[in-house]
Amino acid sequence: MTESRRAGWTLALVCLAAVLLTLDITIVNVALPQIATELSARLDGLQWVINGYSLAFSALLLIAGSISDRVGRRAIFTAGVFLFTAASAACGLAWSPAALVAFRIAQGVGGAMVMGTAMALLAGAYPPGRARQGAIGAFSAAGAAAAGLGPLAGGVLTDTLGWRWIFWINVPVGLVLVIGGLVRLREPVREAPVGRIDVAGAVLAVSMLFSLNYALIAGPEGGWDSPWVLAALGAGALLLAAFVTVEARRPHAVLDVRLFRIPSFTGAVLLTFLARVTSFGILPFLILWLQGMLGHSPLETGLRLLAMTLPILIVAPMAGRLARRVPASRLMAAGFSLVALAFVLMAGIRADSSWLVALPGLILLGVGGALAFPPLLGVTLDLVPAERAGMASGLSNTFFPLGTAAGVATFGAIFTSRIGAELPEHGAAVAAGRFDLVSEPARQAAREALTGALGVTCLVAAGAALAAVVISLVLVRSADAHPLPVRT
Repeated sequence: MTESRRAGWTLALVCLAAVLLTLDITIVNVALPQIATELSARLDGLQWVINGYSLAFSALLLIAGSISDRVGRRAIFTAGVFLFTAASAACGLAWSPAALVAFRIAQGVGGAMVMGTAMALLAGAYPPGRARQGAIGAFSAAGAAAAGLGPLAGGVLTDTLGWRWIFWINVPVGLVLVIGGLVRLREPVREAPVGRIDVAGAVLAVSMLFSLNYALIAGPEGGWDSPWVLAALGAGALLLAAFVTVEARRPHAVLDVRLFRIPSFTGAVLLTFLARVTSFGILPFLILWLQGMLGHSPLETGLRLLAMTLPILIVAPMAGRLARRVPASRLMAAGFSLVALAFVLMAGIRADSSWLVALPGLILLGVGGALAFPPLLGVTLDLVPAERAGMASGLSNTFFPLGTAAGVATFGAIFTSRIGAELPEHGAAVAAGRFDLVSEPARQAAREALTGALGVTCLVAAGAALAAVVISLVLVRSADAHPLPVRT
């Protein structure tokens, strides 16, 4: 098989994996009410069907990518797909809420193994340059499209076949990926070994990321003054300090902290975080407006969100080609500028607005994200040696769930406090989108409170996007695009 065909197979398998895993993150939300009914569970308790997956996924991304540098990315990728597929089948057979949460955690472990190695496999198949940028563009488009299609697919499957099929649909796709990984994936011969596994660093990394993500997820639900949340925040801070101290002294560290001395690397990490803050972080509140206030069904909401998804499918591959001629810093700054403009436009939503008022903003969100994301991933990969591409892949992906959780927590605090201040009596119901619990005389005030809170939240998101523009122009520099030597 020629190198170009081998690279093409790698790209196809990695993109299919991105679709499978990203779809699974967003597809479950719309099925929670039906799951709660069939399994006789409280809906709020079933939030751990979402949270269990997220915690396992986010805590293990960095270590999965780093270990793949030692034992092989193909092996970790294929084993991860197999675990994810088996856990998906088990989720569809779940007999209780506890069983479903346990199987979702297993899915998260498998998902981390897959996504922690995805970009490293692309880096091994495509050398730095135009072909790699195009491949990253396709990978970005696949993941982003799946994220946008998740609510739509979840609504269709839940309404027609039942909630168990949102998990069983993963099985045939997963089997194709396992077979493809075993038969078609190849890795380049390594020029130098990267040393033994850093056990101490791995334990610290997993513990630190679990603590921080738990605090960000549990804080909005249980209150930021909860003892468990405060303990998790404190533990996360201490573990982070210990992790940095230990990793700075180890020759074969899970994370080479020297990379943060490079402005472009630090900038890329910050931009990865802000990219999720301004996309997945704000999405739940847009969905709350569409479903809770305007009364659109999950299927109708998914169809309306195609206004954001379709531009991604069109623009992301083009962004990969543009990156060959336009410096990454300028392309990312242009993308985040469009995202900021989108949020400014959507801040104009009023109590009597239809979803069409948000249409220009949704389109700009898709275009802006598609311009910014592919070159962002390329910057991270170009700054590490080929032997540590797994570490870079795992680190980049680690900041996706962190950014999502931080965005939801921050925007949620702004959203609920604004509604509570304007509508003390019905604030909790309105913030949850439960307009059926609001008396008729208070409905108009409730609509104004929700759209006012959404407008403020959008303006804060616009500020985050503008911060990303500044980071792109100030920290990301073409002069930094030289891999850091492996530390020995």
